[in-house]
Amino acid sequence: MAERIEQVMELIASWSQTELVSLRSRLESMITAKEEPPSKQLTGAPHKKPRCPHCESKAVKGYGKYRGRPKFMCKACSRCFTDLSAAPVSSVKMPDKMRRFAAQMAKGGVPLRQSAEEIGISLKTAFRWRHKILQGYSLHPSRKLTGIAEADETFFRYSEKGDKSVTHRRKAHKRGGKANKVGVSDEQVPVVVGCDRQGELILGVAGRGRVSKKDIEQVLGKRIDEDATLCTDAHNSFKAFADAHEFKYKPINISKGRRIVKKVYHIQNVNNAHTRLKSWMVRFDGVATKYLDSYMGWFGLMEETKRYDDRDTKFVDRSMMKPRRPRN
Repeated sequence: MAERIEQVMELIASWSQTELVSLRSRLESMITAKEEPPSKQLTGAPHKKPRCPHCESKAVKGYGKYRGRPKFMCKACSRCFTDLSAAPVSSVKMPDKMRRFAAQMAKGGVPLRQSAEEIGISLKTAFRWRHKILQGYSLHPSRKLTGIAEADETFFRYSEKGDKSVTHRRKAHKRGGKANKVGVSDEQVPVVVGCDRQGELILGVAGRGRVSKKDIEQVLGKRIDEDATLCTDAHNSFKAFADAHEFKYKPINISKGRRIVKKVYHIQNVNNAHTRLKSWMVRFDGVATKYLDSYMGWFGLMEETKRYDDRDTKFVDRSMMKPRRPRN
């Protein structure tokens, strides 16, 4: 075997960095495929009594099995389903390849064309799978910011990328371009980001233009523990949000040179999350605003699973095997 490896090393010695990176990605995909036995391709802890994916009723009963998984019947609408009927992997004809595709997403994602070529699927399928997986992920209702929580907003330019009809209204933008209006306007899409000192991260798209109390409520309204202390900049909308929920509130007035209060309260962690998010988003050369919230979920799931040794497995199970929940 050592001889064969030496032959391969001699062969690739003159390759460029781009070719070597592509080879490494392909080898990782091959290793992942060999490590996962076929029996594991559709595994996932069966839900003892899931809700009906058709009418959301909890009144369900066991109704045998379907392809080795528990099958249920809803007493309210009389429709049958399994615990995976509402999961992204449902009805997928190549679940093994979809798992490999999701494992690539766990590492931050690779270009769709490259991913399609390596896994052996069409570009159209790769695009559809990416968005199916993204739409399947949602935060568990119990996840909240605790202790000292930080919140702030960052902005992305409003984008109609991929919309063929846009040329009837205006000239197409090249790689996004620059906003026509100076400062914050309806050409900007705010993303509200919240985090705590335990590593919890919650983020979501919040309307367009300047962020309002209602926008913050939409993203963080049910996601901050009532005993938490909220740190934000001096934005009036965040103050109104904190007052409405009666949170302990510590505003950080950065415009007056204050970056930390009492050596404890600051918003440096959430600003660091903004930097990581913006750096990660660069690889996509702009994301259509209609998909932006899904990409925020993707980033949130990568942050959630990065602490695990089996990060890829956790990412795949959380994004593919869990029934969809309504987005809050």
